[in-house]
Amino acid sequence: MPIVARLGRLTLLFLAHAVGTANITLVLAMAPVVERELGLSHTAFGLIVATYYGALTLWALPAGWLVDRLGIRFSLIAAQVLLAIGMLIVAASQGVRSAAIGLALCGTGYALVNPATARGVLMWFPTRGRATAMGMKQTGVPAGAVAIALVAAAGGEAWRDLALILAGVTLVAAVGFAALGTAGPPIGTLTSMADMRRLLRRSTLAWFNAAACLYAAAQSALFAYLVLFVHEVVGASVTLASLCLAMAHAASAIGRIGWGLVGDLLPRHGRWVGLIACGILGGFGVALLAAMPAHVAVAGALAVAGFLGFTVGGYAALAQTTTVEVVEPQLAGAAIGYNMLLTTTGSMLGPALFGFGLDQSGFATSWSIVAIILLIGAALFLVGFRAHQWSR
Repeated sequence: MPIVARLGRLTLLFLAHAVGTANITLVLAMAPVVERELGLSHTAFGLIVATYYGALTLWALPAGWLVDRLGIRFSLIAAQVLLAIGMLIVAASQGVRSAAIGLALCGTGYALVNPATARGVLMWFPTRGRATAMGMKQTGVPAGAVAIALVAAAGGEAWRDLALILAGVTLVAAVGFAALGTAGPPIGTLTSMADMRRLLRRSTLAWFNAAACLYAAAQSALFAYLVLFVHEVVGASVTLASLCLAMAHAASAIGRIGWGLVGDLLPRHGRWVGLIACGILGGFGVALLAAMPAHVAVAGALAVAGFLGFTVGGYAALAQTTTVEVVEPQLAGAAIGYNMLLTTTGSMLGPALFGFGLDQSGFATSWSIVAIILLIGAALFLVGFRAHQWSR
């Protein structure tokens, strides 16, 4: 495939992540206003965010199965339609139930995005350079988050109007994915439940996805509560707190490409080295949040947010690249679905448990637990790497 065509398709995969991520990030960036207007406690806010990740978890395996059969183009169009409907419901919500339903529909839509875009990279890019390409399309996640966080920072408290506008943008994006066409070398489809059962029994994937689950729990808790932490502990305005979230997502864009380059350029086991490093460095960064004194300068909070974005927010490209490479090509979508089942479980539990811990013990204790979770995740990635070496 010509390089221009590859870059064009990579741009569309980037867009799928950018638009998809913007929907949940709008709610996170406007967290203090959403909590106040809907009358939510920290725990209740964590629960509505958890419904988004719960839908991702519920649909993880079915979404991978569907992408393997229905193709990339159809899957991405369907994803955008579901995201737009969900955001329309969020815009009209008056309490916990309606907001949770809207975010659950958004999660259902986004469940299709990861397996579809990962399969696209596997189809259209060679092994050397694949992790970098995966990182580049994954920068759509922080790009969409940064853009919507900046819009939220400038939008005052008009979160419902912003949600309506975002729903419209999402529907327009759905039209663009028709340009993906159906061309591309076939890599087969998942043909039986026996294939799925064999996939679920692979020890390498089991350890790998358990580690990814812990990383995802830490990442989702960080992004869900960073704005509230900076607003309540550091004492920054909602606008400055939203800028900290934008900083974290911007740094995660750099991290996704940077760690992808590490995975491609290190001569031996670069993917695994990068994944383990993200957990160790991220654990250190979260420990800095736990020790951060009240009313510290906002510049300090911005610096830590950037460091955490680069590490905790930067591992996803390596995780997806490794996932599709340790299985046969025809199982790529299902393998990503299996990975997303565990990672979205972590993403669902992270905000809910962090919110509960926050109401019980405060930010310092909750951040300390997140740091420990990241270190355990790094250890599990090491175990998964050893299991992969033994199985070869």
